[in-house]
Formats: sequence, structure tokens, C-alpha cells
Amino acid sequence: MSVLKPAVTKTAAAKTFTAKPASYKSFYRQRVLVGYICILPAILGIFLFTIGPMLYSLYLSFTDWNILTDAKWIGLANYTNIFTQDLFFYNSLKATAYYSLGAVAASMVYAFIIALFLTQNIKGRSLFRAIFFIPSIIPVLASSILWTWLYDVDFGVINHILGWFGIEKQLWIGSPQTSVMSLIILAVWGSGNVIVIFLAGLQDVPQHLHEAVEMDGGNWWHKLRAVTVPLMTPIIFYNVILGLVNSFTTFTQAYTMTKGGPEDSTLFYAFFIHREAFEHQSMGYACALAWILFVIISLLTYLLFKSSSGWVHYEGGKS
Repeated sequence: MSVLKPAVTKTAAAKTFTAKPASYKSFYRQRVLVGYICILPAILGIFLFTIGPMLYSLYLSFTDWNILTDAKWIGLANYTNIFTQDLFFYNSLKATAYYSLGAVAASMVYAFIIALFLTQNIKGRSLFRAIFFIPSIIPVLASSILWTWLYDVDFGVINHILGWFGIEKQLWIGSPQTSVMSLIILAVWGSGNVIVIFLAGLQDVPQHLHEAVEMDGGNWWHKLRAVTVPLMTPIIFYNVILGLVNSFTTFTQAYTMTKGGPEDSTLFYAFFIHREAFEHQSMGYACALAWILFVIISLLTYLLFKSSSGWVHYEGGKS
């Protein structure tokens, strides 16, 4: 009898183990319900803090509201005034486009060259990586104040160094001709995060492809043009998209360093929106400007995605 007991116990356990749930649909619904409960805080956050404010700002863009009084519905009047009467709107678009084009292009070239340098087997490579990355983790406000001191006409370090070579003092952010370029230099200096992304992509480039180019008699230029750059185009595309969005929403540098001047040369679009909303108390007008910016960025992003099929290459072929 003692020999049979374990067999009976195993048989009962096997039956229990192979038994199916009473209702599979009920069990599935419970799991789905638990999943929705887990993501509910994120969904509520998106609706309360993103979608909700966006829809409310869309409503405000059709109103005349100065914050202190009730919003008055005026239809498309804000948009009509922006496109037909507001010269600051076009000046702001021009300044923002100039800055965005320069900052994105210069940052991409600078970051790619530095990333190529940091992939080489050089002494102190880790130290160099830290040096180039540190500027990107400094708060934008702090770096803006720092570069304001560096650009100072009389006491700035940059003009002091230029004086060693007999170069006259430059106005930098004090001149309409050099103010935007000065802010582009600041953007390039703070592109350490772009360097890190490029560095990660370069480390994934297969070395056997470089060796194949060398076997065919190619030099570093052939390896760069035929292997490295084509395989890095998805990373370049990603950085260009992020750089475009960030440059079109640049605010702190203009607000801290130039206040939109001199002569509105750095009246970037985000700063223009801030000025209309909080200095001129035209919140409805500012919301209309913000939605125009949203459409512009969306359109540019769409065009970049459409054009990517001609120059972005993935492992399986073109995008």
C-alpha cells in the first residue's frame, strides 16, 4: 500500500496541472483589465497635461484673451492679423530659420567629426569623451550666462584672446550681423548628446566592410564615403529631426543673452510667442502663433521623412 500512494498522488497532481481554467475568456478579460489599470496613470497624464492643454490652446487661438478678462471669440482674426499685418512674425520666422539651419548643420558636422575622432585608439580617449559631453549636461540657463560673459565686448575672454593676435574687439551678441552666429556657436558647443549618439552608431559599423575597402586599395576617404556615412544615415536622420525641433523651439538663449535683439536679429519664434503672451498680455494671439509653429514643424518633419527614402540607408536597403 505504501508503494501505491506516491503513484496515486502523482496522478492526481497531473490531473490538477492539466486542468484548464473554467472560463478562458474571463481569465483573458481579467489580464486585459489589469493591463489597462497599469497604464491608466500614463493615459490620464497624456490627456490632462498634453492633449487637454493643446485642445484648449487651439480654442484660445480663436479668441481675444488677455488673461485678466474673459476670452472673447473672434474667429480667424488672430490668424489673419499674423499673416497680413504682423511684420514681427516674418522677422521671427526669418531669424529662426537662419538659426535652425546654421545650428543643425554646424552641430551635425562638428558632432560627426568629433565622434570619428573619439572612435580612434588614442591616449586619454575616455577623458576626451567626458570633455566633449560635459557641455550638454550643463543647464541651458547657466551656459547662456557663461557665454554672455565670454562674449562681453570689454571684459570677455574671447575678445581678450583675439587681442593677442591683433584682431579688433568684436561685438558678438551686440551686433545684428554676428548675434545669430554667436548663438549658433553656443549650440555647437553644447551638442555633446549628438556626439554620444554618433559615437554609439560608429561603434556598430562592421569592421569587415572597412577591411574590404582596404583590400581593394581604398584609403580613409573611401571608407568614410562608401561605408561609414551610408551606414550612419539613420543616425544622421534621427539627429537632424531632433535638432530641427529643438532649434525651432529655442527660447532660453535669446531670452537670457539678447532679449531678441539687437534690432530683432535674435527674435526667435519661441521668444516671440513668450513676448506676445506675457509681455503684451495677448494670450489668444500667442496661442495662434504656437499652433502655426506646430504646423510648420509638422510639415518640415513630414518633408524630411518623405525625402529620407532617397538618402537614408538601413541594413535591409533604403528606407
